[in-house]
Amino acid sequence: MNIPQLTRIGLLCVATMTIAGCSRFDTKFGETAGSSGQKSINGFGALRTTLEEGITEPAPVSVRSRNLMRLSNREKQNDAIVWIPKSWPPANQKEITDWMDRWLKQGDRTLVFIVPDEGSTEEYFREAAEIAPPMQRLAYRRRLAKQINERLMTDSERSDLRVADWFVADALPYRTRLPQRRSTDFTLQSRTGSSVTKSGSKDSFDDMPTKETTPDDAANASDGELTEEQWEDVAASDLFDPDKTTSKTNNKKTRDFMPVVTEPAAPSAETDTVTTLARISSPSWKDSQILVVSSGGLLTNFALTGDEGRQMATRLNGEIHRVGDAGEEARLEIAFLSSDNFPIPVSSAKPGVPRSNGWELMTEMPLALITMHAAFLGIVLCLMLLPIFGRPRRVRHSRMADFGSHLSAMATLMRRGGGEGYAHERISQYLRQVRGETTGPWVMPAPVKTAEPVKTAEPVEQVRSE
Repeated sequence: MNIPQLTRIGLLCVATMTIAGCSRFDTKFGETAGSSGQKSINGFGALRTTLEEGITEPAPVSVRSRNLMRLSNREKQNDAIVWIPKSWPPANQKEITDWMDRWLKQGDRTLVFIVPDEGSTEEYFREAAEIAPPMQRLAYRRRLAKQINERLMTDSERSDLRVADWFVADALPYRTRLPQRRSTDFTLQSRTGSSVTKSGSKDSFDDMPTKETTPDDAANASDGELTEEQWEDVAASDLFDPDKTTSKTNNKKTRDFMPVVTEPAAPSAETDTVTTLARISSPSWKDSQILVVSSGGLLTNFALTGDEGRQMATRLNGEIHRVGDAGEEARLEIAFLSSDNFPIPVSSAKPGVPRSNGWELMTEMPLALITMHAAFLGIVLCLMLLPIFGRPRRVRHSRMADFGSHLSAMATLMRRGGGEGYAHERISQYLRQVRGETTGPWVMPAPVKTAEPVKTAEPVEQVRSE
C-alpha cells in the first residue's frame, strides 16, 4: 500500500487543527468504515483499504468486503474474517469461538484476530510534539503527558488475554514502543507458553514444519502444512508437547503456534523480543489458519503511515489470498467483525424443511388472506375510535321527550285561553263531568244558561218607509 506524502502530513496536522478549534479530534478505536474508520487515528480504514486491493499475480483476484453483525450459516461463505475487538471478552466468548472453529474446518479460511489495546494516541502526540511549530509545541507536550499518565494507570491493570485454546497474549510490564510509529502491549505465545518447534523454543516462522518435510528435518522446513499421516508421525516424536498429543486420538486437536514476525523489545524489558504476528493452524482445520496481531496499535490508521505498518498490512493481504479459494469468479469475500463486552448474535438454522407453527400459520396461504382482511378492518376500526385531542366542544340540542317542554306548551295555551280563571274552570268541569263531584275547593257552580231574546222581524212597510 502506497500512501501519498500529503496523506502522511495530513494525519500529523489533525492535532494542529484540533488545538486551533478547526476540527474534532477523533480517537475512536476499532472502526473500519464510516467517518471514524477513515478519520480516527485509531481507526482501521486504511487496513480495510489494503485488504480490499486484491492481487494481480499470478491471476487477478478481486475482493468484496462487508461488515459482519451476526454469525450465521450464511456468513460461512466468507473466505476471511477480520475480528477487531474493542474490548475483551465478549459475553458469549465460548459460543463465538465454537462457531469460528466450525467455520475454519471448512478449509481455505483465514481468521485475522487483532488484540485490543489503547491504540496509537500516545504515539501520535509524541511525534506531533516533535514536528509542531514552536508556539504550539507546549500544548502538544501537555497532551502527551496526559496520555502517558493514563497509560501508566492502565499498565498496572493489564492482564493476559487468552482466547479459547488458540493462543495467549502475554501482557508486557509496560507498553513497548516499536519503530515506525507503532507500539504493543502484548507478546504472543501458544496456549502452553511456547511455540511448537523441535527444539521447544520460540523460533522464527521459517523454522516450522511443512508438508514436504518429516519430523527429523522439521527444524529446517519452510512455511506450510503437514498431511494427516505426517502429523501422526510428528505427534509420536519429540516435536510436540507430550501433554497435547499423548495418543493418536487427540492429535487432530493440536494447535500449531508459529511466530511469523518477532521484533526486538526495549532494552529494559523482561524478554529480548516480542512476537507481533503469529499463525495458528491445526490438522482439523485443513488449510485454514488464524493470524494474530499482538496489538491494535500496529495496524491503526496512524501506524500505517509508517513503512513497518504498511508491510504488516500487505503481509496479511498476501496470507489471505494465499489460503483463500477465489473460485471461478476470482473473488474473495472478507468480513470485518467488531465486538465489545456485549454478546455477538450467533444463529444457526435447524436441519430439514422449515415449517410454520402456531401463529406463524397466519402468514401462510390461504390464512394469509383472512389475516390481511382482518388487519385492514382493524385499522379502519382504530381510525373510527381514534380519540380527538383538545378541549371539549359544547353542542346545543333539544330532546323531544322533555316533559318540561310539555308543561311550557300547556301553560302557553292556557295563558292564551283566559289565564288562571280559564284553568280553574277547566279543572272544575273535569271534576263534575268525569268524576261526578259537586262540591270541593276546585268545583265551581255550574253556569246558568239564560234564554236569549227572540228577535222579531220588522214590518216590511216600515222598513221601506225608513
